[in-house]
Amino acid sequence: MSLVANSNNNNNNNSYENNHDDDDDNNPHNDEDKVQSTKVFVMGTIAARLDDQHGATSSSSLTKLRNSAREGSVVLDVNLRSPWYTKDRVLTLARGTEAVDVNLEVKKFGLLKLNEEELVILEEWCGLVTPQENDDAAEGEKQLLTGNILKERMEKLAVLLQTERLCVTRGKDGAALWCHGSVNNDEVNKESSFHENPGYSLSNGSNDSDTVGAGDAFLAALIHSHLICGESPDVALDRACALGGYVAGCRGATPEHENAPLELRRIFGGSLL
Repeated sequence: MSLVANSNNNNNNNSYENNHDDDDDNNPHNDEDKVQSTKVFVMGTIAARLDDQHGATSSSSLTKLRNSAREGSVVLDVNLRSPWYTKDRVLTLARGTEAVDVNLEVKKFGLLKLNEEELVILEEWCGLVTPQENDDAAEGEKQLLTGNILKERMEKLAVLLQTERLCVTRGKDGAALWCHGSVNNDEVNKESSFHENPGYSLSNGSNDSDTVGAGDAFLAALIHSHLICGESPDVALDRACALGGYVAGCRGATPEHENAPLELRRIFGGSLL
């Protein structure tokens, strides 16, 4: 069985379907064909929290999928929740191998997403030196998460972790996106680019809210806009921050879009409904 995202219908809307064939188990080529024909795979480090030593195969299965999928079709959502991760397991999934040779040819991720705390952790794991804060701790931390300093940090990590794009979320302060090459309406720009968005504070008018699902909503909007629809990184990041901010300002992970504020509807051009 596989979950396939397809945006090639007549209305240019995504459709999702579970494909199951009774002959799947008897045809080893079926899975390979599906892997090669699927536009985007999304995997997370939480799903790889158990390895073969625990009698599980999720970690090795995800690494195998990461290496067999088409170049740039895999999205890795880094989510380091103690105690459900180890350095070796996360880096093996990110690199596609236990080797640490950066010159080793492996397929690149389409996108790797992590938050500001996880950025520091992965920098340390990869032997990168995080720039030092200035005497004002609050101001120094802000400087490390914006502008050219953040761009250089993200670019170095992206090279080591073999990803075409790297996104760092910053909570209420929005997010940043580094791209090795950007695609806008089928026009390819091979130069790297860096994009920042200050974030949004949106809600459905209720005073009852939590942040459950905000990160997933952010990532879904980013993938749909940039990787599936081919919109520019700036547009995709703006939509991702807006939807993530809206979900964070509501109660639960799936608020009704009918109650979405006008600002969110404007950003999505009416495509929410």
